[in-house]
Amino acid sequence: MTAPDQTTASPRCWRYTPHAWRLSRLLTPRRLDLFLRARTAARLPGAQARFRAMGIPDDGVRRTLASVRSLAAWPDAWTWTAQRYLGEARRLAAGGNAFEAARARRHAALCYHAAQLLAFDDPKKARALRASATAIFAQALPTLMPDARRVDLPWRNTTLPGYLLLPGTDRPAPLVVLLNGATTAKEETVVWASHLLRHGLAVLALDWPGTGEAINLAVAADCDDLTDGVFELAATNLGLDPGRVALVGFSLGGAVALRGAAFDRRVAACVAVTSPYDARDWLSHANVLLFDQLAGLAGGRDAVGRLAADFALPEVVPRLRCPLLVLGAGRDLVVPPGEALRLCAAAGPLGTLLWYPDGGHGLYDFVSDWTDDVGRWLAVVLDTDQAPIHPSTQVDDAVAVEPNGRAATNGPLPSARRSAV
Repeated sequence: MTAPDQTTASPRCWRYTPHAWRLSRLLTPRRLDLFLRARTAARLPGAQARFRAMGIPDDGVRRTLASVRSLAAWPDAWTWTAQRYLGEARRLAAGGNAFEAARARRHAALCYHAAQLLAFDDPKKARALRASATAIFAQALPTLMPDARRVDLPWRNTTLPGYLLLPGTDRPAPLVVLLNGATTAKEETVVWASHLLRHGLAVLALDWPGTGEAINLAVAADCDDLTDGVFELAATNLGLDPGRVALVGFSLGGAVALRGAAFDRRVAACVAVTSPYDARDWLSHANVLLFDQLAGLAGGRDAVGRLAADFALPEVVPRLRCPLLVLGAGRDLVVPPGEALRLCAAAGPLGTLLWYPDGGHGLYDFVSDWTDDVGRWLAVVLDTDQAPIHPSTQVDDAVAVEPNGRAATNGPLPSARRSAV
């Protein structure tokens, strides 16, 4: 098996991506600790983008990353930052500034969420940090997003937690279900909802089994039957149109979205954001930290191969019957950029490729950009007949970023800023 070859002339990728992938297996915890001891986590490539996308203030992100000089120090550094924001929230609340106090609480919740990202070798600590993030975020949400509603989606003999936001349109709105990645959670993805709401789309940020608040459930690719609960929610909520439901999967959540769309013909559209197509072809070349994270998700290192096989899409995509938008990143060092090309090619005429040549995994640097792009594409595909609207002023915008050049192929793309590959 060879390292993935990303040296394609079109679309454009970062020139060093193939070399970075070939060297990624050398990024052992010991070598990373040596780097952190000398340079701190603030010097890691792309280290700040994800936390900016969460809306955590830049000064807090920089200060926290600068204090991380080993992998073991990561959870404690972010926990201390969370405690500082909680102290700030108490001071603001005592001064009568309820909104800013709630914002500081949200920062604290997302810092606890950040703390558990590298606590996968200590499941007990990771669960405690996740519980803190969930509880504190829930306390802040009614003030920051008064229109957001907690929902518990029925799934088999249990429920899946989520947050539902409606766009405030005059007629039932299409429903967009955000399915997070292996390390993301609804508390992170709901922050990105503002651009989708502006396009007249309702948003359900959902933790699927084994992720976020649903971490107590076993991760399994066949959880695609969660669409039954989605359509039950849409059918019983007067603000939702059960005939126009789309699944948007982020990273590994893209595979869940594809399976849901392929096996449930009621799904009207699907979006995959920097998602794997078939990890069996490249997982042996992934960096050790990614492998360890997947091992924690799968229940052990020996189970990672089975996880990759279960979530592989070559046998799933041919069953797809709805439009698919694939977002790829030319600097993705978690999922090879070529996976987006393979996925879109497998979808044939149903596939549309939206390419960010300078984006990394998750497109965290371009959250405002890609959520707006996805909102406009879905508004056309789902026929919202709705000009962009402005959500409640109490709903925070996704973090503002500068637009980046993108290229697209196939399918309806209602933006004049793109050029064909």
